[in-house]
Order: sequence, then C-alpha cells, then structure tokens
Amino acid sequence: MSVIDFGLDGSFNSKSIEGKVLEYWRANKVKRKWLDAAGPRGRFTFLEGPPTVNGFPHVGHARGRTYKDVVLRFKHMTGYSLWAQGGWDEQGLPVELEAEKALGISSKKEIEQVGLDKFSDKCNELVDYYLSRWVEVGTDRLGVWLDTENAYETRRPQYIEHVWSLVKKAWERGLLFEDYRVLPFCPRCETALSDAEVDQGYKERRDPAIFVKFKVIGEENTYLVIWTTTPWTLIDNEAVAVNPSFKYAYVDAGKEVLVVAENLVDQLMHKFGVGSYRVLRSVSGRELEGLQYEHVYDGKPRRVITADFVTLEDGSGLVHVAPAHGPEDFEAAKRHGIPVTNTVEINGVFSSGPFKGKYFLDVNSLVIKDLKTRGLLLRRDEVSHQYPHCWRCGTPLIYRADKQWFLGISSLRDAMSRELSKVTVYPESLRNRFDDWIANIRDWTISRSRVWGTPLPIWRCKGDPSKLMAIGSLEELRRVAKQLPDVPPEKLVHRPWIDMVRMETECGEWVREPFVMDVWLDSGVAWIAGPDGLRNPEWGGLYPFDWVTEAVDQTRGWFYSLLATSVLWMGKAPYKSMLIQGHILDKYGHKMSKSKGNVVWVNDMLEKYGADALRLYLLTKAAPGDALAFNPDEVKLTLNALGVLWNSVKFAKTYMELDGFTPAKAVRNPSSARPEDLWLISAANKMIKSVRESMERMELHHAARKWMDFVVEDISHRYIRLMRRRAWMEGENEDKLAAYTALYHALRAAIVVGAMFVPFTAEYLYQAFLRSMEGGPESVHLMMLPEPDEPAINDDLEATFDLIFEIASQAANIRNKAGVKLRWPLRELVISGSGSGALRQHEEVLAFLANVKIVRFTEEGECGEDHESAEVGGLRICLSTRMDESLLHEALARELIRRIQVMRSKLNLQMEERARVRISTKDEELLTAITKMREYIEGETRAEVSVDQPSGTGLSQEWDIDGKKVVIELAKQEASSTQ
Repeated sequence: MSVIDFGLDGSFNSKSIEGKVLEYWRANKVKRKWLDAAGPRGRFTFLEGPPTVNGFPHVGHARGRTYKDVVLRFKHMTGYSLWAQGGWDEQGLPVELEAEKALGISSKKEIEQVGLDKFSDKCNELVDYYLSRWVEVGTDRLGVWLDTENAYETRRPQYIEHVWSLVKKAWERGLLFEDYRVLPFCPRCETALSDAEVDQGYKERRDPAIFVKFKVIGEENTYLVIWTTTPWTLIDNEAVAVNPSFKYAYVDAGKEVLVVAENLVDQLMHKFGVGSYRVLRSVSGRELEGLQYEHVYDGKPRRVITADFVTLEDGSGLVHVAPAHGPEDFEAAKRHGIPVTNTVEINGVFSSGPFKGKYFLDVNSLVIKDLKTRGLLLRRDEVSHQYPHCWRCGTPLIYRADKQWFLGISSLRDAMSRELSKVTVYPESLRNRFDDWIANIRDWTISRSRVWGTPLPIWRCKGDPSKLMAIGSLEELRRVAKQLPDVPPEKLVHRPWIDMVRMETECGEWVREPFVMDVWLDSGVAWIAGPDGLRNPEWGGLYPFDWVTEAVDQTRGWFYSLLATSVLWMGKAPYKSMLIQGHILDKYGHKMSKSKGNVVWVNDMLEKYGADALRLYLLTKAAPGDALAFNPDEVKLTLNALGVLWNSVKFAKTYMELDGFTPAKAVRNPSSARPEDLWLISAANKMIKSVRESMERMELHHAARKWMDFVVEDISHRYIRLMRRRAWMEGENEDKLAAYTALYHALRAAIVVGAMFVPFTAEYLYQAFLRSMEGGPESVHLMMLPEPDEPAINDDLEATFDLIFEIASQAANIRNKAGVKLRWPLRELVISGSGSGALRQHEEVLAFLANVKIVRFTEEGECGEDHESAEVGGLRICLSTRMDESLLHEALARELIRRIQVMRSKLNLQMEERARVRISTKDEELLTAITKMREYIEGETRAEVSVDQPSGTGLSQEWDIDGKKVVIELAKQEASSTQ
C-alpha cells in the first residue's frame, strides 16, 4: 500500500490535494467503509434520480450531485446508515440521438437500413463509454459518494422486468389500453411524446397567422371567415366551429358578404381594409349550426358545428376544425359524428392531397400563396408564440391523430394528489407547481416508435387481433414462448431480438406490438427496480424512500413518473420528502445548451479549480430552489476561501508544533482565556449549531455560507490576526496555550463540519493536522458531526466583537480617505456614545485592530483637531490622523519588517530559523528609525539587524519605502553564530 505524504509545505494546490486524497480513499477503501457503516439512528434511504448517460456531465449535473452528496454526508455524520445506491438512465431517445451521430445517420429510415441489431449494439457501446466518464468525472472526482459499484442500470434485464411487471399490473387493472387520439409527435424522431415531455420543450417561434374565406353553399358571394396559425392543417379541415351563445353578423363588405362574430365586426373590417361596410343581419351561433360550406381544397361540403372552446380573444369567432391535428377538434368531431381525416405521416410529410410529399411546415407558405392566388386570403400576419419542440432534438412538434398505448393515469389523479400532500417539499414555495401538474394530468402515452428502449410487453394474436397478452417477466416469456433467439438476456430484452420471439397458441401466431416505452417509465419505476424489489427482501425496508432531489422540471418528469407508477402499483407515494432544485443558467442568465455553446463542462472546472471549489461555489451561490447563474470566473472566490483555510491550518500547525502544543495541553480553565478566545469558541459553536439547523431545513446555501464565513472571516481575518502576536511569544505560557486552545477548537470544527461541503480539502487537513495531533478514525468522513456546546455560545460577546470589527473597518476607511497606510500606527481612537459600555473592557483589542496607541472613551461627540470621524452602530468614532516623529519611525520600522518577512519567505526560512539582516540606505529618517526601533525589528523578524553594506553572501534586494531607497540583504544565521 502506498504511503501518502499529507504535508502542508507550499501553497494550496487543489489538484495535488484532491489527487492524493483520491489515492488515499481508494487504497483504504474509505468510501466502501462509509457506505457500509452502521448508524445508531437507523437508516436514511435516498433514491437517485438517474442521469442520462448520453453525454458528459455539465455543471447543472454537478449542482444536483453536490446537493445529493452533501445531504447524505450530513445524515451519515449525524448517526444514520445510508442507502445511497447510484443509478443510470441508459435507454430512450437521448441515447438514440447520440448513436445516430456516431453512425452518421439522421432518420428512422436510415436506422432500419443500418439494421436494428447494429443500432442497438451502438447504443449499448455508447452507454458503456459515457458511463465510465460519469463514474470518473461526474462522481468520483467530484467527491460524490453514491454507491456506483451497485448502481442500477435501466438497460439491464432485471431492471426491465420491473417495467414489464408494472405494465402487466396496469393491464390486469384495466389501466393499460390502446386508443386513437391526437398526440404530439416529433417528425424527426418519428415517435409520439407524452405531455410531460412536451412541457419540457417549449420555445419561442414565429408562425403565419391568416384569415381565410370559406364559401357558404347556397348563398351567393357569402363566406365564413376563419383564422389559423397552422395553414397546413386546412388540408385536413372537416368543420367550422362557432360558439352557440355568441352573435354572428353577415357583413356586406362591398363585393362579398363576410360572416364574423358580431362583437369583432369593426376591428376586423379595419384589419381587412374594408372602408365601407354594413351589417345585413345577425344570428346566434346556434342558428349557424348545420350551415354548409365548400372545403378549400376538395370542394366537397363541410358543415358548421357548435363548441364551447370558441372564444373572441383571437381571430374571427369562427374556428377551423381539423380533428386529426387538435385534441379539442378531435373531441368535438367525436361528439358531432364528423370523420377524422389525416393526410400527414409520422415524419411530418403529406401522404396525399395537393401537397403530397411536402413537409408540413413547408406547406404553410404554399397554402398561403395558393389561397392568395384564388382570392381566399383576407389577411396574412405573423404571431410570436411558445410552440412545443422535441425535448431532445429541438424539432417543432406536429399534432396528429394516431393509435397508441396509454396508462390510465387520469383515473388516479385524486389518489396521486392525496399522496403528494403527504410529501414534505423543500422549498415549500415550489410545491404548487407539482400540485397543479397532478391536478391536471391526462392519460400517459407510453408507446414510442423507436428502437433502444424497454419493449412494450404486449403481444397480439394474428388470427384474432382483438386478443392481447401481457408478459410480466423473462420467466413468463420463456414459459409461453415456442422459440427464443439464441442471445443473452441483455439482448433478449431489446429490439430487434425481442421481436424474434415466436409464440403460438390455439389462436395462432402472436406478434409483439412494435413499440418501446417512454424512457420516463424506465426511470419512473426506480423506486422498486433500482433495489430489485421483485427479488430483494430488503426492499420493503427502503420504500418509501426518505428523500429524493432533482431539478424543478422533474415535477413534470421524474418526480411525476415515480409518483404515478408507485400509486398505480402500491397505492402510495414512493418518497417522503423532496428537494426541488432551480435550473442552472449561464452567467448572463440564459439557459445553457450545446447549440448555443454556453454549456460549462464539469471536467473543465475540475481541471481549472478542483472539485471542492466547484462544490462550494454551487452551494453558496444560490438557494437550492433558485435559478443559479453560473459564472466560471467566480469559482476563484471559493478557491481562495479554501486557500485561506489551508493557510490557517498551516499557521496553526507550524506554531503549535514549534511550541509542542497538543490537544492534551489545551487550557480547560476559561479564566485563562482572553475575551477574543471566548468569542472564537462561541462563534465556532454557533457555526456548528447554525449549520445543523440549516441542513435539517434543506437550506444548504445557508449552511455552506455560514461555514465559509466562519473560516474566512472569524478564523483567518479576525482571530488569527488578533492572536498572531501571542504565537510569536518565546516559550510556553498560559496565555499562548489559551490562544492555541481556541484556534485548535475552531479549526477542528471547521475541518470536521467542512467535510460535508469540501470533502477533499477536509480529508487532507484532517490527515495533516487533526489526526496527527489527536489520532482518530482513518478518515474525517467516518467521524460524527460535532454537537454545539450551548453554554459556550455567548450572543452578547459575539455582538460586541461584531461591533469591534465594524469599528476597525470604519477606522480603516478613515485611514484610506486620509492617505494613511494600515500598517502605520496612529495616536488615538476616540469612541463616544451611550452604547459603548461593553467595549470598555476590550481597549487592547480595539487598539490593536485600529492600530492606535490608545483608545479613549468619552461622552462628548465632537472630534478633536486632526481627527476624522464616522458613525458605527449608534456610536461616533474619531481617529487621529496626524503622524508625529515617533509614530513615523515605528511606521517605517513596520515597512522594513514587511519586506524582511517577504525575503524570509523567498529563502524558505522556517519560523524557528534566525537570520542575519544588513540594511543599507542614505535616508537619514530611515536610518534614525532603524536605530530607535532595532530591537522591535529584530523581534518581529527573528533576525540580527545591522546597518551595513551588503556582503554578497545572502539574498539582496532594493526596495522603495515611500520614496526612500533601501537595500536589504538577508542570510540564514548559522546556529554557531547565535548569541
């Protein structure tokens, strides 16, 4: 087994750190131990929403997977064992489109030419390829500890059997049926789509909007006026619908009489350019019923019907009815006994009529041109509207009547709503979206005219097509089949091999219905198929699952399909709680898409910033339920925060090891601690408490922000700045130990709590610092989350220190305006106001942070001469800004100290190593400062300082200090020359 060096030398390097940690986890099987660990609080069960393995993971996937991982780590650290099975969605149209690209084809016809067997093999091959990338990049390198070794795969026979079992159960209950309805089709993919799929593909589109005249039979020069945004559907027109309660006017427009809704006469005549017109008579919609008109293409009679869906919002008040291309039209035609004519094939091409062989969208312009030529076009406009497109290939959909297979989900609507009401939804504000969808669900179209999917397990008797047979398992298939193809089960459950199964009964030969099923049905049975519920006795203890999470569109996708199949099969919801995630957008707030070229890939972010920086950015940028505008450049901010944690631990480890501090030496007596020590301990426990509470509420952004603020602000910017002087003190004393105790307690909390958010960095720092100090489990991820020490939380003290730091910040602003550097000491800070009482016992801290010699409290609110003021928290602060001679000398000494420290770092001198410094300058003021402040400079730099010319034996560098030229030479001082 390789020995991994968890050293803290050098600066923070995410790639190096994460590489070493991955090696350590693999060598010690840490992830498996974590997954298998028993929990005293019982088991927390998670159901993975399976990503589709048809491409590489992008940052939208990373967001969801980070949420999954963080919540699972939180549950594990709070005493639960886990069911964290991974899952992969491997079938359906998304994978088929990738296979088409790989094979250089672009249509269903070409798939048949290639051969279904070769096409299915290519789909399977691509799944294998992308799956390996998903495990490596989208899981392991991202630090996501889902159980991918035992992940469910929707292409596998044991999984597909669960889908078949559901279908057979629906068949037996009368909830699976074949019907002729108007459905959305993708003409490019040549298959029907479900309502949920359609909902995912709406895009803005401009289409023609035309007013057309239909000649009334038996009335000279009289025309019904209809309006449509789909001119191509006029070929399949079968009726005109009017509202029975509306009034309709016969309008003399000069050369002809136009029939339109009475309330629209004036605006329509203006639109048609008719300057002079008069209403000849008005009739009700009911009176128009049965009126005949000539079809614009075949010239045969059609009739007017009545329908309540006719409105006056758009058009003329008369609606052209094409029963084959509109669900409402279809239902109206059924009610009135009107035939359904469909001349458009599944590929969107007309099979007969005047535009035979033409694509339906291309026919729009041809119809408009033809109608204009024949004098039947009254007006042509354009409308911009949301139009459904294929959710995968982006092709505009076509609505057409066809025979398909359905699950009768509409009959389960009330049961689904009732079960959904029992589910806890985070955030609650997004519940309505899901509730509304369930309240309006229609039957689920599950048949797809494609190849790579779960075959519909319905066989039809050729001798008597009315006889059907549902198969629920491979065992049942083998039992009833006369002959099976000689292929392994992995192929037998796919096309074309499933279609080679021969069945014969007294009825004759049986043939499988030539469909695969909606891919959402595959993932929709994950609640039972994932854990192999048909065979796994453990499944009953997992279902219903404690938690699921996916993006907001899954309220009409995976969340919905899970609920529908579970209620159909078991009568209850398959999950107890869900976290609904907002979408991820590009930095400009636009939807990411490959075609736009604005997708940000996970691998690119891992290579540039590392997993922890990406995770922390995704966690802190936005609330889980909100949209997140992803700006790659902003990930650098969280990378910097991890660098701050690294440097804080490095500082602590360096000085604690130098002084031989161990947790066993920690100061137990609070009276030995300074107020800032007690403040940090309070802040650490407040952070632990806040993170726990936020995680329980699924407010992951609050939890991660609180942790990051504690690391960056409380530990680094505030506490280490305050206690650094104590670490520099020679020898061991109670004051220094108290500082180390507070810092160790804070860093321990930061590392252990941070294990949820930044698992690589936390593991590395645990091994390099905590474990080397106190021992413990072989991984930070096998530790429990610390409980907050409630008595140690002091809200008043924290409020006081918040005020102290705000005063220091305002003092820095005054300095900036006055042009006085932060390092340069000033004479005094004056604080006045009635709320200053709690500050009086913290004069030393205030003086240090404001970099002044004294802090004075007064009841008077006026500032003295050479003072600048600011208002802070109801108090008035006044800062002296005049530099006298002694202050200037100290300021120059500090400038020298800073430069010597930079040079020490360049020589890689350790903290305990001493140096020899030669300073050469012609500036008298600088020379005076060195003379007066020599002891101070030597103490701060651990160096022997002399005013002398460089000897040429050390690192020499020229500096400019406020226009004063100085040369500093620094060399390591050998132990033998130390006095």
